[in-house]
Amino acid sequence: MTISNNTQITDNKIHKIQRETFSIVSLGCSKNLVDSERCVRQMRENGYEFRIEPDGSDVVVLNTCGFLKSAREEAREYIRSLIDLKNEGRIKRIVVRGCMTQFEGIEQLAIEFPDVDEWFGTPNNIAQNITLNNPTPKQITTPPQTGRDILTANHVAYLRIADGCNRRCSFCTIPYIRGQFRSETMENLLAEAQQLAQHGVKEIVIIAQETTFWGTDLPDRPSLAGLLRRIEEIDDIRWIRLMYAYPVFFEDELITLFARSEKLLPYIDIPLQHINDVILKRMNRNVTRNETERLLDNLRNKIDQLVLRTSLIVGFPGETDAIFDELVRFVDKWKFERAGVFAFSAEPKTPAAKFQDQIPRVTIERRFNQLTNTCNKHAIAWGKRQKNNIIRVQIDSNFVDDSGYVEPELYIGRTYADAPDIDPVVYVTNNGKLEPGSLVNCEILETDGNNLIGIVV
Repeated sequence: MTISNNTQITDNKIHKIQRETFSIVSLGCSKNLVDSERCVRQMRENGYEFRIEPDGSDVVVLNTCGFLKSAREEAREYIRSLIDLKNEGRIKRIVVRGCMTQFEGIEQLAIEFPDVDEWFGTPNNIAQNITLNNPTPKQITTPPQTGRDILTANHVAYLRIADGCNRRCSFCTIPYIRGQFRSETMENLLAEAQQLAQHGVKEIVIIAQETTFWGTDLPDRPSLAGLLRRIEEIDDIRWIRLMYAYPVFFEDELITLFARSEKLLPYIDIPLQHINDVILKRMNRNVTRNETERLLDNLRNKIDQLVLRTSLIVGFPGETDAIFDELVRFVDKWKFERAGVFAFSAEPKTPAAKFQDQIPRVTIERRFNQLTNTCNKHAIAWGKRQKNNIIRVQIDSNFVDDSGYVEPELYIGRTYADAPDIDPVVYVTNNGKLEPGSLVNCEILETDGNNLIGIVV
């Protein structure tokens, strides 16, 4: 006779059934982290008990990233470390899933790592972004398509509005891994956002491979601006942050919303990859420099205090010194407040890997360092302009030093200009206790590289 998931009665005695424990390690981007959160929900519903640390868990799930060779090498290192734990008897089973297994093939990986117990690809959704040392996740009750247990801080959550990509950029592996672009319905997204708000989430970060393409594959073709307006109506949501906006689909309706909204932050992430027309064509980006600059000019002119983030690739095949110099001058012209620079990687299955005019690795590294320094220069300049200003800062956590000591009056926070995990932070001092998720006014006293130092006023 069973009276609960954990208890059985036999011979008039009650015996506690020990549930198997599991932990999850998630590698890669925030889009993958959402899949990790869904994996946690599924395993809990299947009777497993969640643990933060892999060491000592019955089952460890590794969600891999496969976007770049370096990410796949990182996944292999994690697999080897988990196998060591298993051989020492500190974990029982290893489950590997995600983008690397989808990209490379389960059969080949199973031969390479015979000590792994189970392999999975990416059945619509899979995830990554390391979740070690996070607090126990909150359970969020949402429709079956979107149910997940969030692994971020309680006041921040990602809302993935679509998955996959129809674009065939010549350098990119995502279509081979994630498949065709698929928008989630507005009904499900609003239900998920509402549930997140009810459980304490204050900042929702909108993500997808291409957020501005959302809705184009749905029957009634709803607009992204329409979706964001509906999310704005949720009372407990304070900040809405848009990531991964493709420049081609950035409509005037969306710009108008950014200009007037009190919740949609004046922070826009537009991965441009390059600016030279020859390279853009070879990348199959379907956008020109002129079109890009018209958009940037429109955004700068219409949105007050706008912070622009972009991603750029150096060393793409055919990138001459003159073309690279054009890219550097472009960054200096538009002074992106936030930017990420990537060194080109010739990924298997992509057309760019077969181009004949590959750039020597030493040249790529030199250009990577130069453009990174250029981008950092503008990020630092933005930070210095904030000195002596009073800025609203959202508190994320206490500051913890390298020894693990928690500084009781020093906190880590973010301004509207800082996306979680990828952008700079604000070191905030305060005489009293500050709760994660609280929004405070800080006077910026100094800068520390890209980061700010402030005091609550």
